[in-house]
Amino acid sequence: MCDPAGLEFRLGDPPLLFAEGFYQYNQKKGLAGTIKIGGWNHFETFEDQRFDVNGFPIALTGNPGRPIGGDWALYALFQQLVWRQPGSEEAKGITLFARVIGAPSAQNLIDLYLDGGVTFTGLIPHRPDDGLAVGLIYSGISEQVSGSDQDVGSQAVRDFELALEICYTAQLRRGWTLQPDFQYIVHPGGNVLNANGTEADDAAVFGVRTTLNF
Repeated sequence: MCDPAGLEFRLGDPPLLFAEGFYQYNQKKGLAGTIKIGGWNHFETFEDQRFDVNGFPIALTGNPGRPIGGDWALYALFQQLVWRQPGSEEAKGITLFARVIGAPSAQNLIDLYLDGGVTFTGLIPHRPDDGLAVGLIYSGISEQVSGSDQDVGSQAVRDFELALEICYTAQLRRGWTLQPDFQYIVHPGGNVLNANGTEADDAAVFGVRTTLNF
């Protein structure tokens, strides 16, 4: 049971293990870069999202998915400064970044995630701490989930979600930032239906976030 504050220290659950290694270079001079490789493994038992224990589609039998021992993912991240602001001791300038994450299709909604883009920091005179970032994000819906949509005869088969994001971070005062953000999303939710049964249109999202650090 949870205590009155809402905390619960559960020691009987299967463990979740993370591992990561990284290499950084040219952090003080030249074109700084970072490479990270890692992964995780969850030792819990999960259910197949399409087939039951007998190998038949869950959509036809209504049975629970076949049990799968464990779940895992591997990821890699690459970040490279391609132009450094002259005289800057920090890694300010133009930076390219990319990330990829892969996981099994049977027990994960998203089995492939990719993102990449470019950031611009310290390029505006008298505003050295401002930054602009442009990124493209791809989330691939697993084949098992797409197949399950086909099994039930859904009008919308989930396949992928693609998002373009542009955000600007302005430092208003020391410790106070304001970040307007724009996103254009293709296939929101991976290609889902509205309440009226029609396919959801692409979406444009505008937002703003502010952060105070004391």
